[in-house]
Amino acid sequence: MSQMINKRSLAAAVTLAVLTGCSPVSVGPDVTKLITPTHITAVDMKPPSELPGVCWGHIPGPQITQIVSDIVIATPAQFGPNGEEISPAIYREVTRPQTFNEGDGRWFTRTCDADMTPEFVATLQRALAARGLYRGDINGLMDQRTLRAVQEFQTPQGLDSAVLSQSAAQQLGLIAVEVERDTSEG
Repeated sequence: MSQMINKRSLAAAVTLAVLTGCSPVSVGPDVTKLITPTHITAVDMKPPSELPGVCWGHIPGPQITQIVSDIVIATPAQFGPNGEEISPAIYREVTRPQTFNEGDGRWFTRTCDADMTPEFVATLQRALAARGLYRGDINGLMDQRTLRAVQEFQTPQGLDSAVLSQSAAQQLGLIAVEVERDTSEG
């Protein structure tokens, strides 16, 4: 309601200036809308393609925090019973931190949830233990130790995630690697 009244008072001031032959007075920045504190907004989280049987993992892009300024109404304009403005609105500048996502992040193919059976996870734990990354019971559970070991394995390869990628599963010998065959020889 107060925004509508403020828009009317701004329009009335410009109309009055034009009717009286005065040049319009600069009213400063656009303060017709109040800006609320901004939180991190999710980008459209769709994988690069929707292929049957392919599951995707996502690592968000880096986040940056900046100090931003907004113009807000400190005191709304006061109007008399006839609609005349008794006192104008008072505006003030407010600064606040705002966090932004830089870029969309990175998508990668991952092992699908349906494939993460206790037998598969136990094999994963054995493969990570053989490389000195997993220290725990081979229990077939995707617990914190297993997740940490997966991340330790993948991070040096440029994928800082505890979600098991298809590439890491292939490197660990957990899933088959497709080999191209030369069909030119008879």
